[in-house]
This record gives sequence, C-alpha cells and structure tokens, in this order.
Amino acid sequence: MLLLRMLLMLTFLSIGSVYSQGFMRVDPSGFVGDSIEGKRLLKNISKAKKLFDKGESSFAECLDLLLECNAFNGDNAELNYNIGQSYLRYGKKELAKEYFEQVKILKPNINAELYLFLGQACQYTNDFSKAILNYKTYVEILQHEGVKRNEDKLSAVFKYIDECKNGQILFEQSADFDVEKLPSPINSEANDVLAIKEGSKLFFNSDRIIVGDKKKDRKEPSLRGFSVVLINGEWANFSVLNDEKKSRDLPRMVAKVDDNQYLFYDKTTGGGDLIFMQKDEKFWTKEMDVFFVNETKSNESSASFTSDGNTVVFVSDRDEKQGDIFYCQKNDAGEWSKPIKFGDQINSKFDERDVFLSGDGKVMYFSSKGRNSIGGYDIFKSEKDENGNWMVAKNMGIPINSAFDDCHFFPYEGNSFLFDSNRGGNGKFDIYGKKLIVEIVTEDERLEPIKPIEKIEAVIPVEKIDILPEVIPLPIPVVEKVAVVLTTYKIQIAASKIEMKDAELIKLYRGKENIVSSYDGEWYRYTIGNYESMEDAIYFKDRLGVEKAFIVSFENETRKKIITNYSLSRK
Repeated sequence: MLLLRMLLMLTFLSIGSVYSQGFMRVDPSGFVGDSIEGKRLLKNISKAKKLFDKGESSFAECLDLLLECNAFNGDNAELNYNIGQSYLRYGKKELAKEYFEQVKILKPNINAELYLFLGQACQYTNDFSKAILNYKTYVEILQHEGVKRNEDKLSAVFKYIDECKNGQILFEQSADFDVEKLPSPINSEANDVLAIKEGSKLFFNSDRIIVGDKKKDRKEPSLRGFSVVLINGEWANFSVLNDEKKSRDLPRMVAKVDDNQYLFYDKTTGGGDLIFMQKDEKFWTKEMDVFFVNETKSNESSASFTSDGNTVVFVSDRDEKQGDIFYCQKNDAGEWSKPIKFGDQINSKFDERDVFLSGDGKVMYFSSKGRNSIGGYDIFKSEKDENGNWMVAKNMGIPINSAFDDCHFFPYEGNSFLFDSNRGGNGKFDIYGKKLIVEIVTEDERLEPIKPIEKIEAVIPVEKIDILPEVIPLPIPVVEKVAVVLTTYKIQIAASKIEMKDAELIKLYRGKENIVSSYDGEWYRYTIGNYESMEDAIYFKDRLGVEKAFIVSFENETRKKIITNYSLSRK
C-alpha cells in the first residue's frame, strides 16, 4: 500500500494542478488499432465530446455513442473515464462505478480526479468503505500538492468522507420497511415533487410536458401544480391546477394551511416569496402574500403552519445566503412576531429546505445537507421535549435517506408518508412512499403440527390383491385466442331520439373535426374525434366550447362507458 502511494505521488507530480474534469481525449492509436470498425467508431467519440459539452439535454445521446465504442474496445482507459463522468453528470450515478474501477485497473495514474469520482460513484451505491478508501487517496494527492492551495477541495472531500462514515452507521440501523416510487400518472420522466395528500386527493408539482403546451413552454419547462384522485385503488382524474385566467404559470404549491387555503411559492416576486391561495369549484385565486414571513431581498421557499394557525415555520436564505429554518408566532391580538431563527439543534452550517410542522406543533421534518447526512439532502426529524424545547434533529435513516437528494417529507394517516428523491436513475426527482409489506405465510406455517401416529400392536393380516393402475385419458387442451382490446376515447357533443339536422349540429359545434352520427335503435348520438389517450380527449373536450360535452370510452369500437368530471382546467 505504501509503495502504491509513493508511485501515485511521483506520477501526479508530472500531471500538475490542472485536473481533467471535462471530456478526456481518446488517443486514436490506443483505441482503433488496425480495425476499420474502430476508425468508424472514432468519429462517434468526436460527436460524443460535442454532446458532452452541450450539457444535460444531450447526455443521453452522448452515452449511447460512448457505450457503442466501449462495446468495441472496453480496455481504453480514457473512454471508460468519459463514460463514468457521463453517468455521474447525467444522473445514473450508480452506473459510473464499474467504469471508473476499470480505469483504475487500466491506468491508475490517469489523473487525481479519478479517485474523487470513484469515491462518489461508490458512495451512490452505498459502498461506503470503498468510497472512503478512494477519497483518502484523493486527499493524500491534494495534501502532497499543498494543503493551502487545495483548501476548498480538501474541505469538500472531508465532508464526503464524513457522509460515508454516517452511511456506515445508518446502514447498520436500517428500518424494517421499504419505500417505493409512486406509479403514473404521479411520476413521469420529468421532475415530480412536493406531494401533498388530502383525503383521496393528491396534489403534486411537475415540470412535465402535456398535450396542449405551447412550443415556448416546451423549451423551458417549469414546475406547476397537478392533482389526482385515488379511485378503487388507482390514481385517476389527472388535472392541472389553474387560476381564473387558466394560466399554465400557477406558482408551485408547497403546503396546506386549511381546507380552503394553501401555500404557494412565487419565484417571480422579491427573491422568491410565499403566498396564500384559495380554491373554489374550478380555479385557484391569490389571497395575499405571507407578509409576516417574506422579505424583499431574500428567498422564502417553504413553510408550514400548525392547525390553529398560530405558529409558522419557514425556510429563508436571509442569513448567510443559505437556507435556514425560522419561526413566527401570533399573539392573542392576532399580531405576528418577528421571524426567529432556530438554533443549532435544527439549523446547521449547510443548507436546510422543505420544512413540515405537525398540526399540534410538536414534530418537525426538514431536509438538510448538514448534520449526519449520508450525501446530498437528507430528511431529519425533531420533536419537542416535555418542557416544549426542540430536541436535536435526527437523521431518519435508510431507506428514506440515501446518498442522493431526499427532500420534502409529508407524513399522513398514521405511519404513512411521502417524500421526493432523485435516486431513481435518470437524475430527475420522483415521489416515493412507504411500501406495504405483505407477509407470506407458507403452507407449513398454516397447518397445525401433525401428531405422531400411535403404534398398533395387533397386526391384522390382509389378503393380497393385485391392483392395476387405472388409465385416465388426458383431455385435449383447448386453445382460445384472446382478442386484443383497443381502447379509444371519443367526445360526445349531443344525443337525441330524433335525428338532428346539419344546421343544428353546425350551430352546436363549429370546429374542424368531423361529427360522426350513430343510432342504437333508440338514440342518435353525435361524437367527434377518436383519441388513443384519455389526456388527449380531456384536452380537446376542454377547448370545444360545447358546454355539455363529455367523453365516452370504446373498446374495439364498442361503446363502453361515459367518463365525466374530467377536466384539465378544473381543480
């Protein structure tokens, strides 16, 4: 080990202080050899570099090109290094480990950052011991170059080492439950965050693109509110939260205050402010700013009230330009106190965010990069003691927390909860919840123990009889063809027992879609469109201008059921 360290020190002296954190050049002679196929693939590496430099939007294509090259020659250190970096940056961070390990075998002196990146990749796979070893190698290289010149880098890597040590401890204390990603339509390929459950309804925020979005919105997606309802164990009634102007720029919902009032975060005012909004049967309307919390030059991004409305906790960067948690209290005269910053039992020297306060004001959840985090943001819990003092916040441990970012804890209905995490593999945030574990009882466990048969002393002779096996003919299997069910959706605009005239239909609907008439012996029904998804049908129904239009589902062109109360413009 000592010999390896000396070798590393001597080698890195020749590299200098310029570390290759970008795309690393692949030497053609070391990759191609005499292969014609290698020369063709060499062009892919050049294309991949340009895509790498473009940023996150091009990383998927960049990785496809690099992996094709790696299938041809997996023993090129620089190529493996670039793939590892791409995975770390693109989001599938746990997949970077094997490529950096290959680099360490092929060319351990490629640069100093190899040991930093390999440490990070190991940390994301919960391989904390190996992560610490690689981080320490990186530390030795930096210290050899000069502690003062590498002070910031050393401070960062020492924090990574502390996170891994925390991870080793918390991994041994893992809870007896698991967590799982919520299904579609809640989660998508985009960022899905900040879930708030209210009975059977779930509010959440997403930057996904949906049918009807304008082209300008597709270029710069931003978080906006959606809702779904739990019906018969499935999430349905997917809809967009809109204001009275049907704007797609409704601020981000962050908390529930009471049955008719919610908190939203508006990033366009001040440095980012919190506002109260109310809902009616169709739309959301702004009530007022949370004036006793907001400051003009600071960012207030999260807050939570007690059930009586007399205490609020919130996150602000007004001190030291990082997120900290504050609180205000209302007196008997209805006046709010000035914001008070929590002490170090809650706040740390790192960033805090996404706070939640229980209705009785005795339990608080929040996310932090400090304390005994195991990487990124972790979720912490603090409770008041019998004297009303807040206790030191505790890490909620694995599997709620991970080496990724874990934020916005929302408890509900006993021990159930929701939270956000970007551990899912594509670098985007998803909404997770507690996984229900069903214990499987084996057949042996269900049966009562069999008592031993008592020994019978008397032996009764039995006449020997030849028993011929009965031959039972096997039935001929019947193979039934299962028809493919194709579900489509149409918009019904009218129905009448007397056939309607063209003039009546034109007066009712003036759109471009053809009106299709059908007759079942009693009713004439008039529909437009034939959509493959309910979302498309919802979108076009909302824009018809036909007040009593509704959606009908068909299976293989056979009318099945009427779908009502669906709207992308309703609550």
